[in-house]
Amino acid sequence: MIRVKKILSFILVITCIMAFPFDQRYIFAQNNKDFKVVGYYSEIFKDPIDKNVQFDKLTHIIYAFLIPAEDGTLIGIEKPEKLKELVKKSHKNNVKVLIAVGGWSYQNIPLDPAFEKMAASDETRKKFIENVIKFVDQYHLDGVEIDWEYPDLGKSSLKYEKLIVELSKELKEKGKYLTAALNGAWSETEGPAVSKAVTGKCLKEFDWINVMAYDANDKQHSPFWFANTSISYWINRGVPKEKIVIGVPFYARPSWKQYRDLIAENRENAYQDFAKGDPLDSYYNGINTIKEKTRIALKNASGVMIFDINEDTTDDLSLLKAINDTIDEVDVMSLDAFNNKIYCVVDGHELTFEKEENMGMPFIDENNRTLIPVRKPFEIIGAKVYFDEKNNIVIAKKDDITLEIPINKDYIKINDEIVKMDTKAFVKDGRTYMPLRYVFEGFNYNIEWHKESKTVIINK
Repeated sequence: MIRVKKILSFILVITCIMAFPFDQRYIFAQNNKDFKVVGYYSEIFKDPIDKNVQFDKLTHIIYAFLIPAEDGTLIGIEKPEKLKELVKKSHKNNVKVLIAVGGWSYQNIPLDPAFEKMAASDETRKKFIENVIKFVDQYHLDGVEIDWEYPDLGKSSLKYEKLIVELSKELKEKGKYLTAALNGAWSETEGPAVSKAVTGKCLKEFDWINVMAYDANDKQHSPFWFANTSISYWINRGVPKEKIVIGVPFYARPSWKQYRDLIAENRENAYQDFAKGDPLDSYYNGINTIKEKTRIALKNASGVMIFDINEDTTDDLSLLKAINDTIDEVDVMSLDAFNNKIYCVVDGHELTFEKEENMGMPFIDENNRTLIPVRKPFEIIGAKVYFDEKNNIVIAKKDDITLEIPINKDYIKINDEIVKMDTKAFVKDGRTYMPLRYVFEGFNYNIEWHKESKTVIINK
């Protein structure tokens, strides 16, 4: 009987495998098994671990920070009991824990000089590596993140390389991870000098790199395009997508407000990337941008890194929840569906189209135009819609604007003014379709198209 069950199980598995093309099976396996959700956890926060850490939505946690000294010793962490508790609870939930070594500064003093001096000699490097390994063993950690901000071109770059190669050897012998926090890039081909200082030899040693695609400047803190160019830059440097994890911020600039504080001020801030402030404004990533970056990571990278999970909410507006919701959504798609689905965000809120609603589904036609069924978009912006059967015209009204869409004509009318189109509105499965931009520009909306994530951003 047992043998029969095994045979039946085997047949079922083979049947399921044969039911999908190879590329579709690959994305299922990639999403479920390999995609990383890495959360930095800074010990400066006083919140209880059980209150702030959503273990079920994370694959790895990076505890920050262990501080290096120039003589190869380590400045101990401030809350060792918290790290022990975090490791215990993380491992219970099948979450790996790494220790971040470094950071930008310690007690307002930049750490770059300490790294430079420590890495300069064989003796101090050896001492540093021994101390790091002892720390990993003491706290039962799963690996180390090196956060040297930043080595320079020339001699500094060679010091960094020696440190990474030697540390990698020791960690790999113990089956531990070695990762690095590295720069984002404003260009797909030309990164900053500090990124060029990370040699190809170093890049091969890392299990993955966490790309800090934030802190570009106060107003361009962490826009979508910055994540996109950052991924492309490291791919062009020879790093495979399987070793790239894109970083997202859970805080704003220049206000430095935490996302959870912005939500406490106004829950609508969850759907925006900007909040007016006094005295400082807040530029950040809201739910829609986080989802868009997650889709890009699913397509072109292997994970998302968060700085810092303590700055999130834990309710329905959680950014970590938005990341996981996006992963779950993609998990049930075929590769073809994932690559072709179009996303629309109107005034910060996602405009969704579901087959079950029977209101039509957007698609890209043979001329690369994005076509959408018009009724739902009109309704979401508050326009009243009806169909003039006698004249075969869709009419939408809002405020002092009337938009008329004649079926099978290459124009629309906005308050009796004729606007020519490069295509025609048409009816498919009982729904009227037309190019997306004509739907919204007629009511004075601005439209931005993100090709990589197939996302349309529409704002008044």
